[in-house]
Amino acid sequence: MPANIITGGTLTVELDVGFSDGFVLDDTQQGILDGTTYVLDGVDQFAEIDVVSVNIERGKKRVLDSIAPGRATIVARDTTRAFDPYNEASVYWDEFDDTPGLSPLRQIRITRNSTVIFRGRVVDFTYDYVGPKAIPQVTIIAADDLFILSNSFLNAFTPSAELSSARVSTILDRTEVGWSASLRDITTGTTTLGNYAIAEGTNALDYLRKIDAAERGRIFVRASDGDLVFQPRIGNTLSAPSVTFADDGTNTPYREVFVDFTVDSVLNRVTVQRTGGTAQTATDAPSIALYFTQAETITDSLLSTDAQALTLATYLLEGSPEPRFSGVETFFGSLTTLQKNAVADVEIGETIAVTRTFTTGSPLTVTEELTVEGISHRVDLRGETVVFYTAPTDIVYALLLDDAVFGTLDSTNVLT
Repeated sequence: MPANIITGGTLTVELDVGFSDGFVLDDTQQGILDGTTYVLDGVDQFAEIDVVSVNIERGKKRVLDSIAPGRATIVARDTTRAFDPYNEASVYWDEFDDTPGLSPLRQIRITRNSTVIFRGRVVDFTYDYVGPKAIPQVTIIAADDLFILSNSFLNAFTPSAELSSARVSTILDRTEVGWSASLRDITTGTTTLGNYAIAEGTNALDYLRKIDAAERGRIFVRASDGDLVFQPRIGNTLSAPSVTFADDGTNTPYREVFVDFTVDSVLNRVTVQRTGGTAQTATDAPSIALYFTQAETITDSLLSTDAQALTLATYLLEGSPEPRFSGVETFFGSLTTLQKNAVADVEIGETIAVTRTFTTGSPLTVTEELTVEGISHRVDLRGETVVFYTAPTDIVYALLLDDAVFGTLDSTNVLT
């Protein structure tokens, strides 16, 4: 049943129990033509789970991290043994397949009120009998459908030279991958990838990681609809924060802001070598003199030319450590209903603004507009906490005619 989170909203965790009235090709039960029980527009049946806690991690904590499947950990109580894998009397036991309702790769979705904050599939679960009279507890580990790609392997072939976005489509279109064309949101990329042979048995997700390493954009599965999203190289971002956080009572309050100011953020020597190409190196000599050599080397890049390899190396240079807000945490118990709904709606790739005020020193206010690279939800009986992991971005503003600030066409005011 849905759980009313203290000060948070209504959390619903639903599990596909394996039953549906949908037609399944070649299935002995659901594949009978001209039947009336299993039809082409049938739907899966989802059962609601009585949860104790939910933890969700999606996206990246740092912009240069490798893409990985989003994950959810759900701790639930099973008061009726409905999900007990040994209980053949469960209402969710599939008598046709002789399998329990809680089985690996069953779909699962988590919603807060009407907003889906996670959708994926069961990849692991443990069922604990904690005592003769105690309510059994089940821990469910779920992953979004990047997990499916991590278990898909490509046949050997050589793709044509094409844009990074087209290469993503090429991989998803492969028969051995079979990602639905209706579950994609692919934006045109900025880089061209070479026609390099793909070896037999190459992991599909690992290959998408190579595309992402060449493009330096984003690849993730959107929670609201399950689409695989590809976004191009991160550059200028039009100012339009989905949520503005502040500590002075003027906007959405937050509990904590994380600050990153370390030498680890410095890259002053970057080498990129494409497959079959010559290594291209970009350096920042003044930075090396101050911070010693902080190097990154990328080999076997999918980029099609040495010129593109040099462009990427230059793009990755970060000569000086600068303080930045690397994340913000908010607790739903301190938010209004409208603020909770707005925070729950934020997706990877959107921007948020964060303001920190001070009583001493200068300046007395710092505001940064940041892109969301990762999202964490922690839900238990105390309420819901959301963390956004962020990255700096170059913010530009829509040109506004006759405006004293935004009416000048320059590097920060642009035509839209």
